[in-house]
Amino acid sequence: PYLKHSDLSEAPKTSGCNLAGFVLVKKVPGTLHFTARAEGHSFDHAWMNMTHVVHGLYFGSRPSPRKYHELRKLHPLGLNPEWLDKLHGQQFFSEHPQHTHEHYLQVVMTSIEPKGGRKGSGYDAFEYTAHSHTYMSDSQPTAKFTYDLSPIQVVVREEAKHWYKFLTTLCAVVGGVFTVAGILDSVLYTGMNMAKKIELGKQG
Repeated sequence: PYLKHSDLSEAPKTSGCNLAGFVLVKKVPGTLHFTARAEGHSFDHAWMNMTHVVHGLYFGSRPSPRKYHELRKLHPLGLNPEWLDKLHGQQFFSEHPQHTHEHYLQVVMTSIEPKGGRKGSGYDAFEYTAHSHTYMSDSQPTAKFTYDLSPIQVVVREEAKHWYKFLTTLCAVVGGVFTVAGILDSVLYTGMNMAKKIELGKQG
């Protein structure tokens, strides 16, 4: 207890806790509970404030900067800095004591498969959508994170197109242009003939 450690930092002069770590879970629905509890201590529920800030909450591992750059090119919806961590930096306030905060997370796995099939080039990412709400609790208030892993998997596979597919697409575009041009020409020709007939009828 009398040793001094240079790598220790002074605790902030505010009430509260800073929690960090990871949990190994199975691919089944579950809930993480955060509440005040300690052996030999009791807490008055009427004075507990579960206000919290989520600095980071994600499933799986984060990609390296190089892998993230590759994923940005392949992901169908594009990527933003919080694509794996929708709750990053969000604050949840308890306006009254005994407020319980519950966050429902719907998790979907997305598999990215670049072309070529190089070993280690693919990546499995767990993305989630978050819905949060607050309610009064008759018992000890908590902060709950309920997660549900969807049985649906999204696979994004990069494949090279053959030259004949490009040729058929080009022919379809050219054929469409000629078809539209023919329709416009027919409409204009019919309109001009009707205008001439109407003009001749007025002169007669």
